[in-house]
Amino acid sequence: MAGIFRSAQTAEVSSLFQKAYDLSRNVVYVPIRHHSLACSFHVQKTIEHYKPDIILIEGPADCSPLIPHIVSEGSVAPICLYCSYDDKSDVLEKGDYGKYRAYYPFLDYSPELVALREGAARNIPAAFIDLPYKDYLFVTRKTEQVNRNEQYFRYSQYVRMLSERTGCRSFHEFWEKYFELQGFEMTSEEFIRQLFDYCYYIRTDYTEKMLEEDGCAAREIHMAKEIEKASKMYRKVLVITGGFHVKGLLELEGKKKTHSKGPLSAAYSNTYLMPYSFSESDQASGYESGMPAPAFYQYIWENRNGMAAEQFMLKVARQLKKEGISMADEIEAARMIRELARLRGKMQPGLYELMDSVQSTFVKGELSSSDKSLAQLHISLQGTKRGKLPAEADVPPLVHDFRALARSFRLPVRSTVPHEMILDIYKKERNQRLSQFFHRLAFLEIPFCEKLRGPNFARKQNIHLMREAWRYRFSAQVESALIDLSVYGGTLEEAAQEMLRTKLQKAKGHAGEIALLLTEAYWSGVFSDFSVYEPLVDEAIQKDGGFVSMTDCAYYLSQMEKADYQAEHARHKALSLFSVLHGGEPGIIVEKLIDLYTLQPADGHFIDVLELYLQKEKQDSQVEGAVLGLLTSVDKRNIDDIIRVAEGYFYGSGEMQKQAPLFLIGLFNAAKDIFLYNEPLLNGLSHVLQELDEETFLQILPYMRLLFSQFTPLEVDKMARQIARIYDTTEEAVKEEAVAEEVLAYAIGLDKRAQEILTRRGLEDGQ
Repeated sequence: MAGIFRSAQTAEVSSLFQKAYDLSRNVVYVPIRHHSLACSFHVQKTIEHYKPDIILIEGPADCSPLIPHIVSEGSVAPICLYCSYDDKSDVLEKGDYGKYRAYYPFLDYSPELVALREGAARNIPAAFIDLPYKDYLFVTRKTEQVNRNEQYFRYSQYVRMLSERTGCRSFHEFWEKYFELQGFEMTSEEFIRQLFDYCYYIRTDYTEKMLEEDGCAAREIHMAKEIEKASKMYRKVLVITGGFHVKGLLELEGKKKTHSKGPLSAAYSNTYLMPYSFSESDQASGYESGMPAPAFYQYIWENRNGMAAEQFMLKVARQLKKEGISMADEIEAARMIRELARLRGKMQPGLYELMDSVQSTFVKGELSSSDKSLAQLHISLQGTKRGKLPAEADVPPLVHDFRALARSFRLPVRSTVPHEMILDIYKKERNQRLSQFFHRLAFLEIPFCEKLRGPNFARKQNIHLMREAWRYRFSAQVESALIDLSVYGGTLEEAAQEMLRTKLQKAKGHAGEIALLLTEAYWSGVFSDFSVYEPLVDEAIQKDGGFVSMTDCAYYLSQMEKADYQAEHARHKALSLFSVLHGGEPGIIVEKLIDLYTLQPADGHFIDVLELYLQKEKQDSQVEGAVLGLLTSVDKRNIDDIIRVAEGYFYGSGEMQKQAPLFLIGLFNAAKDIFLYNEPLLNGLSHVLQELDEETFLQILPYMRLLFSQFTPLEVDKMARQIARIYDTTEEAVKEEAVAEEVLAYAIGLDKRAQEILTRRGLEDGQ
């Protein structure tokens, strides 16, 4: 390995290494990569030989009180440190209050967790020594997840050069080949020297300015001060830190170390221990500092026999017996795993030999990411293990309430696998209570459940359905959200009620927003007595002067019991506002008029307001169509009136003809049946389309598509028969010929290829 480093035996590197890993010194450094098995193995060996008096570990210093829970017998990895900060004083981003959070995961084979467990087993005290999260935020103004030095390991020019020179396809394959696979066969001094050299040369790609901007310099100063303090109190100090930092920490020894303390208050900072999972630890899931395939490396950590890749392949094969994977396939895959390792000069097979062999021997047809063999391999490599906290671990009461309620409904909250559930919300009381539980979590924006189907009275969707379908899955984000919300109360009910009060206060004066919040809360079981909120609603109705907002208010309040008076008050005000309305988005105005119609169709005030609109000198075509359609629905206009107005658009000036589709869209939205039973409307529309020049036709074409795309297939057939009569032809002649399946598949393939090309050229984001 030394041969591929740049002058790995230079005097400076050798001198620094002797200073770092001299077991006779007061302070000994063990450079690591987070979640590295080989690093963990040599951390164990170093603790065994050095016998330190204290172990200092890279991690937020204010999380040290959580160490007893981390090493507790009741603690099962994966677990993580959760740090959050509420920027209530707007120090980080002026005028943009926010909550910032970070996770620091530990797997069984994470060097930090191994060091903590070894220390606890030997009664050696341990402490975290890195900057607290709030101070890191202030130093860097970074609000994204802390990636714990992974960018240094993976993204330097030196790393790219090493990967290319060694013939590895990626940094991870390079790392696995030269560190993970052969690390167990090296002495601790050999391995740590190799890792030290690697990290030393990586660091040369970064300037002091880059390290300051990234917060690295401030972190190292903080760690160096903690190390110096410990060295004066203990005879043997062992420091476990990211390998990138060791050079910086050594250069700070004996120097004056100062950095300005941030003004962020500790009162707004929280730290907790949380369960984590393999899926969240996997780099493929978006965790930057993660290792790929956590379940595979867990298997290696537990079975260090050099046969892990072949044994893991057999586990995958057993899951694929129903897919036709035979013993012959297993034998061939095992042979390929060994041969690929020899061909690539690896001490033993690893992840990449496993993946390549499964792809080559288990995939029978055309290679596709959806192949069941590859899908099962991905599931097996990632794993489904979820951690567990000891009973004594400190979490807010809100978390306990969530767990208790989940247990009462028999929800498998320790599983990270998605589950689906159908709830009959009108017949079964338990289903009603579970529905309210899910709705309450959704109202609190806790990412545990997602409604797939069912009635939504607040949003006016699918209100005829009798059942709800939900998908739910546990993740670390669930408990982090619960921890964040713990300031609102000790139970979900209390938190939801307090959250509702907070949201209502922010929406003060906006009647539509307030009514929507109350409706969502009402159907979530957050409250049952509307009278408590009557003064707030009355005030909002009085102050709000928006037609759309007032219509929303009327509609949403109509969905709740004992809110009839306020709903009627809001409806009357909305009608008054429409009568003096000027401008606005026509589509939204039409939608709100239809909402008002559904509340009281034959109300005299409503009809008078619509009649008054038609007397205006200037009208919007789409709104006019809707008004005429609504008046027809309450028998205040007949079809002859509609056709007369429509003919004014069909046979009028060029500008009027351009407005014809908008008029029809409004008419369609308010009275769809008119299109289905009146050939004169279709005849007039046909005349317009024939008379338009090409440019004008292309301008109105999108509106025509929008209009007719809203009809069902049966309705399209009915209109096709009418159009056929207009043109004296057959129904089949006017129907669009269906696109052949193979043509559609070819077109989809072309579109996908075009998107891939655009993405490679930086012209598309790939989403």
